[in-house]
Amino acid sequence: MTHQQSFSRKLFLLIISATIIRCLVAAFLNLGNDEVYYFTYALQPDWNHFDHPPLVGLFIRFFTLNLHWSNQFTMRLTAIIGAGVNTWLIAQCGRLLRNERAGFIAAILYTASIYTSIISGIFILPDSPQVVFWMMALWVLIKLIQRPQHTKVNNWLLLFGLLVGITTMCKVHGIFLWFGFGIYILLYDRKWLSNRYLYLSVFITLICISPIFIWNYYNDFITWRFHSSRVSMTHASFNTDAFITATIGQIAYNNPINVVLSCMAVIAFIKRKYFIQRDIGRLLLTCALPIIFVTTGISLFRDVLPHWSGPGFMTLLLPTAAFIENKITEGGKIIYKKILDFNVGLIASVLIIGLFIVQLYPGTMGNKTAPELGANDVTLDMYGWKTLKPAFEKIREKDIQDGQMQASAALVVNKWFPAGHLLFYVAEPLHMRVIGVGQLDDLHKFVWLNKQMGFVPKGGDAYFISTSNYYSNPKDIYKNDFLKINLADSIRQYRGGKVARYWYIYQLKGAASNLSTQLDSL
Repeated sequence: MTHQQSFSRKLFLLIISATIIRCLVAAFLNLGNDEVYYFTYALQPDWNHFDHPPLVGLFIRFFTLNLHWSNQFTMRLTAIIGAGVNTWLIAQCGRLLRNERAGFIAAILYTASIYTSIISGIFILPDSPQVVFWMMALWVLIKLIQRPQHTKVNNWLLLFGLLVGITTMCKVHGIFLWFGFGIYILLYDRKWLSNRYLYLSVFITLICISPIFIWNYYNDFITWRFHSSRVSMTHASFNTDAFITATIGQIAYNNPINVVLSCMAVIAFIKRKYFIQRDIGRLLLTCALPIIFVTTGISLFRDVLPHWSGPGFMTLLLPTAAFIENKITEGGKIIYKKILDFNVGLIASVLIIGLFIVQLYPGTMGNKTAPELGANDVTLDMYGWKTLKPAFEKIREKDIQDGQMQASAALVVNKWFPAGHLLFYVAEPLHMRVIGVGQLDDLHKFVWLNKQMGFVPKGGDAYFISTSNYYSNPKDIYKNDFLKINLADSIRQYRGGKVARYWYIYQLKGAASNLSTQLDSL
């Protein structure tokens, strides 16, 4: 067996084994807050949405067979299949940089990253399809720089523009690819500026992402206003806690070992130890570092989500793989093989420990007292939601039989979480409407979903389910909107033999008016 065949076989086994593990986790772990929220993108497709572009919702629709096969496993198929495809893609990129072994090392590093292997590899997020198209675009860029005189170079340029457009339609961070390539061109290779296909490629990207602009034009540029409020530096003061949290988060999400190895590779390259073609190394750094620096820079003043910079760290895995392969070639085979083996063991340990905590931890790691039992326990976001539907269904059926509630009573929500869970695990199976009544900043997509769901009619009834780990009291929120609000029942949820949280079931009777938050009323 040749070296090429050996590494191809190892890559195949890595992808298959990792995919099987991801499938098992996806099947047994309840959807998280963000995941169930993106179900609304599939339930009501649009050119754009309040928080993100639309492609994640379309991918959910595709893999759930147009929502006819909706469960937590099929919801996550985009991420699972995407992770397998991307493991193969990064291996092909690594092969272009050096050889088959470098490609396999890149695949190992990818599989050992929490961001690429779990966050975007199991959970259904905009990142899940984004990272696949990001890697495709990187593959095209590498081909462009390696073979600038190739007859297909202009076709590759146009393909790059298309892939960046698709990446951005998954998540706006995709535009950093043009930012990175632009920096590379201006600093190192200005001859591209004389190629008219470069500008046509930019135009293709703009055409692809035009739905974002068109939708925002008709929706008061609300996405811009929402995201600008998250990253604006106006009147912002230095925030040490946010910076420390973001820095630790980025390191943890991307695997501390991967991050250290990437830093070693970057430093070695800067010191002119060219273990890959110099221009390729420059390109990868200009594509990787801006999104990392911007995310970290914003964290100096604002709270950020550590996974924002994930595509940048993923890009750094390529020069890192080449760096490691070079070290192995120079005689460091044993030490680096041990590092890679430990790396895979680390991600496996994180996954196993995380699963045990989510599924088996006795009670809650959060607040221990009612009515806010379980508050600040993020593990509850992915645990036990399947048990709510049958328990609530019994309460609802009895209310209807006793004449306490109307059969048409909708489920009223005031925040996008846990509204997403209530929609996916309770309302959809019971064919109940979910109606958002509250503030836009709290409801997000649920305001647009109201166009589909309708409203609570004047004099009508509704239910409100308050989960103790995100406790809200409808008597405070809707005291002027309903004639009577009763706590009808409470449902205990156990984990590891102890109560982990409560679900409080409220009856909201006699709506004072037609209730449904609409965009034009805000």
